[in-house]
Amino acid sequence: MDPRQTRIDIQGSPLKLVGLVALGIIMTFLSGAIAFGYIPVAEGGIRQFFGWAGLLFFGAALAIGFYRFATVSKIVVTLSPDGLHDIRVSERPVPWEAIADVGVWTMHEQNIIVLAVPPDVEARIGLTRMARWSRGANAKLGADGLCISATGLKIGHKDLLDEIRKRMAAVGETEFRTA
Repeated sequence: MDPRQTRIDIQGSPLKLVGLVALGIIMTFLSGAIAFGYIPVAEGGIRQFFGWAGLLFFGAALAIGFYRFATVSKIVVTLSPDGLHDIRVSERPVPWEAIADVGVWTMHEQNIIVLAVPPDVEARIGLTRMARWSRGANAKLGADGLCISATGLKIGHKDLLDEIRKRMAAVGETEFRTA
């Protein structure tokens, strides 16, 4: 039986999200304490700059985390006969046949699954705003493709990657690489 003919729906994990939001609160608080001078640093120095930058970055990440609480029980990733669909990346599934390569990119001990698909397929599946914004920066860092992360999901990176590779092996034309 072709493994691509079964459907797997993967939801977000509330427990993992609580941990990420807690870390976001701590980092936002510490960055704010540095930026506003509650933790003494040289006024106008590089440490204060990083305090402000951290406050903006971790504050935005925290806002995204709180937004995800509203959607945590939703299905985030679907592996179906139509293809792979991650609602964080695209509006429609990436057809299995359109995936030219499956790779793994690692940065700061985070493993990201990278799907290489032609530009016309990216246009057809309707990338989310976040995927469009981060696409160029990710490519410059070495993740040139659609980035799928198991972070915050009820499945681990290895299990998700194994399932994708099993389905891609059924297509028979995909290479697997580690970046």
